[in-house]
Amino acid sequence: MSWNILGHERAIQFLQIHSQPENVRHAYLITGAEGVGRETLALAFVKALNCINPPSKGDFCGVCQPCRQIEAQAFPDLAILRVAEGARELKIEQIRAMQQSLALAPYQSKYRVVLIPDFQRATLGASNALLKSLEEPPARAILILTADARESLLETIASRCELVRLRPMRIGDLAKELQERHELSEVESRKLAQLAGGRVGTAMHYLRDEDLLEKYHNALDQLDEILNLNLRGRLKYVENLQRAKGQARENYGFLIATWLTFWRDVLICSEASGVPLVNLAMEDLTRRTAAGLSLQRVASILKRHEEALTMLDQYVNPRLILENLLLDLPRLES
Repeated sequence: MSWNILGHERAIQFLQIHSQPENVRHAYLITGAEGVGRETLALAFVKALNCINPPSKGDFCGVCQPCRQIEAQAFPDLAILRVAEGARELKIEQIRAMQQSLALAPYQSKYRVVLIPDFQRATLGASNALLKSLEEPPARAILILTADARESLLETIASRCELVRLRPMRIGDLAKELQERHELSEVESRKLAQLAGGRVGTAMHYLRDEDLLEKYHNALDQLDEILNLNLRGRLKYVENLQRAKGQARENYGFLIATWLTFWRDVLICSEASGVPLVNLAMEDLTRRTAAGLSLQRVASILKRHEEALTMLDQYVNPRLILENLLLDLPRLES
């Protein structure tokens, strides 16, 4: 097995078997948390289906023309159907346009493949429209869906797909791989693996983008300051954010998602579960916060953060979302 993908050995073995002509199915569903590597695995599967010089059965070379085109997402028989820029859902019109192209014969390969990432964001109409392609699949066509969870999709959709579940790696295993492959110190690799929660894609994202990692830590530092502010100070904080450059919705989404990792750590401490913390540099604040709040209060704060992220996706006013969230947080004494 040499797909060069970390942490998903069973999934790779399964898809290697299904890359053989006698085992190919018409639809696959790859599920797992964001950053776990759903799309990376899906594209590797497409390479295995189309490689013209596979080094072994179910493998791909990575250097032939189809492999290079698939990696660049420029393969003529691969279509990737994403939520349109500026939209929050996959629309029925996109599915219908895809179905017309799927009915055409492959241009240069055995199969015409359509990859639809994050299908949990499809509208009900789009999901129902896709059922036609699943119930009456066109010849020599393969659909690959990715989603955060099987339960996020209609049962009529999920039940008609071959299911591939992806899970984060163990923190220690990911840290070891990061240390060996990227020449990180033991402390650095462990910290990155913890921060990514065992998700390889997230770890690589932070590894490639040092500015993003700095932005993450700045967001946690801001939360530390916010928890010591009174209500007036918190509203002033939001007012200052409004003056900052960049898209407010995107910036606020990053802040809230980052703060969510802190409150999950607080919940871990409150439950004394022994699960490793994500934000090790914030351990002292995390434990002090957990000691001062009830388990129910921490769970409520977590829920408010998750609701805030959902409302951002629904295009509710981002300033109101953040103000309401911060006004609900407890005030901690320095």
